[in-house]
Amino acid sequence: MEGDFVRTAVSDNGTLGAGGSTDPGIIHDTSGTRNWGPEDYLTPGTPWEWFGVTSAQTGTVGNNNASSSGSITTLTGPMDLSGGSADNQVSWEGQYSDLFTISHNYSFNDDDERIDVLTTITAIQDLSDLKFLRAIDPDPDVNTHGSYDTTNTRGTTGVAEEDFVNSQGGMTGLTLGLYTQSDIAHNTGISAPWSTNPDDYLAGVNDGDGDYVIGLGFDIGSLFSGELVNLSYSYVMGETLDTVDLPNDVPEPGTLALLGLGLTGIGLSRRRKHR
Repeated sequence: MEGDFVRTAVSDNGTLGAGGSTDPGIIHDTSGTRNWGPEDYLTPGTPWEWFGVTSAQTGTVGNNNASSSGSITTLTGPMDLSGGSADNQVSWEGQYSDLFTISHNYSFNDDDERIDVLTTITAIQDLSDLKFLRAIDPDPDVNTHGSYDTTNTRGTTGVAEEDFVNSQGGMTGLTLGLYTQSDIAHNTGISAPWSTNPDDYLAGVNDGDGDYVIGLGFDIGSLFSGELVNLSYSYVMGETLDTVDLPNDVPEPGTLALLGLGLTGIGLSRRRKHR
């Protein structure tokens, strides 16, 4: 996936980045000229980009860019849908046991400095105490300046802490964040131990500056068998925190129906969860 400002990939296990330290992770050219420099938000050190589901029935399960394997297996994808509703668009779908499926639709236009994500979780069996986490260890200063530490903040002027968490390179100024306008209960956090527990982020953990993980957690509640929930959020970028590309709206891509093709053998009736 390559626009004027953003170059990235979707791995075989559905995370962002080609996988591990393989180029590209998440690369950002602030000039918008596709001049891909050495800095990468994701690949230096121990690449770590996580999505995970927690419920009473599953415990915590998920996939990480650090490893090609994960507890959620791939059903379809990554599938290139670019040129449809967005200049760059890739979908992926996976399944955990006989309990749920999960899909991600990643999209951005060439002039965007962000990656919009639509995550859909569909229950195969009833799920309770259901939560979702997206999190990353950002390293924008490593390849040029050798520093793994970032300045990490929740919220910014005019943007609530529960909607936006970000990391800024102390030397480059490059800023990566997670942002949502979802009406599903959510919160952000900054985790020194690189937690994969969504409860930490939903509680607003803030461990401050350092080589830490930033994350966005959603508290979904319960899904009945065949019911689904859509979570819209974005990885946003800027030359500085002040120039981060915060979307006014994150639409649900028109290709959502394609993401359910892997469910045809399960016999689910996909019912939208109203929130």
